[in-house]
Amino acid sequence: MVYKINPRTTFVPGSFFVRIVYNHTMDALILFAQAGAEPVTENALLYYIRACGWEFGPLFLILSIAFVTLAIMNWLAIARNAIAPPEMIEQFQTKLENKEYQEAYELAKESDSLFGRIFAVGLVAMSDGTASDDFAAAKQAMDDTAEEEVLRLEHRLSYLGTIAAIAPMIGLLGTVYGMIITFTVIADSVITPPPRDLAGGISLALVTTQIGLMIAIPALILFEVFKNRLTRFVLELNIQMENSLKHFKR
Repeated sequence: MVYKINPRTTFVPGSFFVRIVYNHTMDALILFAQAGAEPVTENALLYYIRACGWEFGPLFLILSIAFVTLAIMNWLAIARNAIAPPEMIEQFQTKLENKEYQEAYELAKESDSLFGRIFAVGLVAMSDGTASDDFAAAKQAMDDTAEEEVLRLEHRLSYLGTIAAIAPMIGLLGTVYGMIITFTVIADSVITPPPRDLAGGISLALVTTQIGLMIAIPALILFEVFKNRLTRFVLELNIQMENSLKHFKR
């Protein structure tokens, strides 16, 4: 007895079932091999570099270097020892109480702190004036120096805030640019393009947004922290300046 499956194929009894088992076995082996194969993965850093491309990669690199540099500079400049070191102020006030003005001037001149620079200028102005206007001249010189130094610190700190503001804007620009690339591929294709052709533009859109936020968020946090620290230290500096100026009124 012979079974005819189609006009071109003829099987003897039992061969039809053997072929079914064979086909299913081979399909299972192929699926098993594919499941067991290790997927090809790309290094995360190389993926980000490739996704950003030459259009946005250098911009984010420059922003990152500037952010780290400004963060370190502001961290070193906006510190208590850099603005109003307690030990130096205590020694300075002790010398003023003992009328040791020359020694106090030398101590202030050798100090790298903001307090030292301010009082070094003030003591020089006091020594150049007459007895009647010593205090007024010293206080005016100290106020001018303090205003200039604080303005310099605020000016440097503002760059950190600028980075926090423009980093997400560059990320948003990358998002728009990536979506334009993606829709251009769709518009130029007669049929629905494969996902691989759309992945480049979508990757650019998402990665630039992520990197922009990764730079902007810590920059904004540090900007607010340093701004609050500067406000507090300047207030402490003004208090110490008033306490030290009392010695000249006696």
